[in-house]
Amino acid sequence: MQCGLDRLKEYDALFRHKRLGLVTTPSSVDASLVSALEVLCSCYQVVSLFGAEHGVRGAHEAGHHMESTFDEATGLPVFSLYRKDSQHLTGEMVQDVDAMVFDIQDLGLRFYTYVATLKNLLEDCACFSKQLIVLDKPNPLGGNIVEGNLLKSDSFSFVGPSSLPIRYGLTIGELALYLNEVENIGCDLEVVPLSHWSRDAYFDQLGRPFLMTSPAIGHFSTVLAYAGMCLLEGTNISEGRGTSAPFELFGAPFIESQTLCRQANGLGLDGVAFTPTYFSPTTGKFANQMCSGLFLHILDRTRYRPVECALRVINLMHRTYPEQFAFLPFFDHLAGVGTKDLLLGDIDQLVTSWNQESIKFATESRRFHLYA
Repeated sequence: MQCGLDRLKEYDALFRHKRLGLVTTPSSVDASLVSALEVLCSCYQVVSLFGAEHGVRGAHEAGHHMESTFDEATGLPVFSLYRKDSQHLTGEMVQDVDAMVFDIQDLGLRFYTYVATLKNLLEDCACFSKQLIVLDKPNPLGGNIVEGNLLKSDSFSFVGPSSLPIRYGLTIGELALYLNEVENIGCDLEVVPLSHWSRDAYFDQLGRPFLMTSPAIGHFSTVLAYAGMCLLEGTNISEGRGTSAPFELFGAPFIESQTLCRQANGLGLDGVAFTPTYFSPTTGKFANQMCSGLFLHILDRTRYRPVECALRVINLMHRTYPEQFAFLPFFDHLAGVGTKDLLLGDIDQLVTSWNQESIKFATESRRFHLYA
């Protein structure tokens, strides 16, 4: 398989004789593990860099807002797309740019903030009459399975910028094409496609090492868990940040792990099993406190449905610990306004309705597929 970054020579006309602005992260590398920043700077005229959440060099933790600066290695200006007051381009940032290049490895999940950055870029490039070139990357979770509800506009945020399901089943290039047309953005958009990628391929089947896409996503197994268990960030349950296995383990001081483990395994969820565990996070919720909880083991990822798994586990924890379990305001951004009331009611009906919405999206988005 080749990523868009590996195919620059085939698409040389898109880049030659243009002043380029590059939006990238450390996980964006070519087949030889050379960074997109180094590859593009060696071949073309890159005049400025743009940092999404975590920054161009990946030096910032989740939620850490950044100001514009200069890159020490190249001396290029680095403009922040994750400022406290705005996540958009300004006219001043792109006054010397002919085309913006987007090369970021995403996870194929709505709440990963690189999706919001992409949508903002589409809108801003349209506003400032700049071309946007997306170097396509594989969806680590493949492109066949779609899961989750479609956000309504009253729930839009930087972790849910559009009416997408949680697991949307598109590559980042296909997503750009989808957003540009469906939302009538009108950006001058070009996608440098993948080669030899199929929709049934998970990232660990591609013959390429998985690089950290953000500080808490260090391994591909984390991606599989994060696809559902990110919803725990909208509760008072620790999602395992500050441990060696974020999103694969979760818990709280008030949980009794042995009992919860028996209950969770009794849910009959496909492709997963749970074991009891204890951990003390170094950061985040319950930092430096002993937590009791569960470890999520994915036994068959083709049958495992991370979103349904997370919904049913959250419902279970609320039923088991109704006085201690709580939702945080952030849950509405992750799952949608009003979802928590449905989740605590008829969980079977909620899962069914979300499945219907994801099927609708999968059908409607198929025309943007670039790969079989």
